[in-house]
Amino acid sequence: GEGRVIGCVVAWGATMHGPGELEITSPGEFIIGNLHKPTDTRLPKVREMLQCAFPTRISENIMGELYSKLVINACINSLGALTGVTLGELLKTLKVRNIFLELMREMMRVADAMKIQVEPSSGGKLDYYRLLQNKGVLSKVKRHLVLRIAGFKYRRIKSSTLQSLQRGRRSEIDYLNGYVCQQGRKFGISTPLNDAIVAMIKEIESGERTISWQNLEAPSFVDY
Repeated sequence: GEGRVIGCVVAWGATMHGPGELEITSPGEFIIGNLHKPTDTRLPKVREMLQCAFPTRISENIMGELYSKLVINACINSLGALTGVTLGELLKTLKVRNIFLELMREMMRVADAMKIQVEPSSGGKLDYYRLLQNKGVLSKVKRHLVLRIAGFKYRRIKSSTLQSLQRGRRSEIDYLNGYVCQQGRKFGISTPLNDAIVAMIKEIESGERTISWQNLEAPSFVDY
């Protein structure tokens, strides 16, 4: 039950090259917290264990931390799966950065409807509220610069959704962009770009579509 569950964000990246062969592709941390109650005596003990692998911190807003990870994963995983390339290759492209930003806008509107205060991602460096709040030319340049820097820093990250598809497994898309779409319908928030991406990933799973950079030429992306 929720009273016993401890939430955890895995804020580091890795790629599985084969059985027993894994590569850490980006540094990071674990973030843990109780779902619907304050910190208790269990959390410091869990932190002590997890810190044997990565730095670990306790959060009083684990749902906000989890949603923050959801936002970045729903961008990286979905577009990485559609195109078959790493994050570094993705964020070199203006069109992809525009798609990232629109996905974030949809997801943040859903978060507002759910009354979730989304925490900054990437160790506190990526504040979605600040990133998306202004519409001027300078703000647009800053947004793209932030994404270019993130793309360079985490350039080796390979989408876990892509890794699942390449191993012939079903993806976790229902729990990433699909979750956002589900909550959007529940709260009456439109999520057309997330809807389109979920449909395209499902087509890849069923063999109706191949993994290719050409997927970015689909009608859903024509305005970006």
